[in-house]
Amino acid sequence: MALPRISVPKYKLTLPSTSKTLQYRPFLVREEKLLLLALETEDETQIMNAVVDIIDNCISENINAKTLPMFDIEYIFLQLRAKSKGEDLELEVSCGKCKAPVSFKFNLLDVKVFHTEGHTSKIELTNGIGVMMKYPSITIKESLDDKATEVENIFSSLIGCLDSIWDCESVYPAKDHTKQELEEFFDSLPEAEFLKIQKFFTTMPVLKHELEVKCNAKTGSGKNKKSCGWKEIKVLEGLQSFFA
Repeated sequence: MALPRISVPKYKLTLPSTSKTLQYRPFLVREEKLLLLALETEDETQIMNAVVDIIDNCISENINAKTLPMFDIEYIFLQLRAKSKGEDLELEVSCGKCKAPVSFKFNLLDVKVFHTEGHTSKIELTNGIGVMMKYPSITIKESLDDKATEVENIFSSLIGCLDSIWDCESVYPAKDHTKQELEEFFDSLPEAEFLKIQKFFTTMPVLKHELEVKCNAKTGSGKNKKSCGWKEIKVLEGLQSFFA
């Protein structure tokens, strides 16, 4: 006889990159174990692979999390974390004045993806030529060569994020061209046009949360004992900032 199983609630979220609605469930003990094992390694690659596997398991729709923009992955995971382990998350930092531990708590559902005004993936260059970009994903990151130089990997990542090139007559999908052809295209750009493409990366949407942190520790002794009073605006950015 099959053992009884507890039903799991379903929730909905809006994907930041496309505004598409996805249905998901909280992660279960098996996913929690997967995450804990990855966190124990302190290896960024293993942690992100665990996050991707958890997302693929918990989202009802057929998606491949490895191909999603990184800010989508981070946002989805925080939604899963909120519904699985509780919406409130408590973190700790060291006081910038007296060095005492300072705890602070916030609601994960208040964390949003920030979009820079004017940011666009369609970039017009010059002479009626432009590019359509796509956001960095884990798939693109995995395609980089560990033995390559930092500069080589930067350009490989740039090529991986190129969706297409267009002009007044046609659109040229990047997948239809060799890496060498795409490298030659970027190498031929004037610096001013290349900076337009760089701006795409510096203004990309980002998962970020800001809040004020204040130290209430007592310093001094006797009648001179008083509250430290140090305070600072803490900026949490990227998924690693939210792991506790």
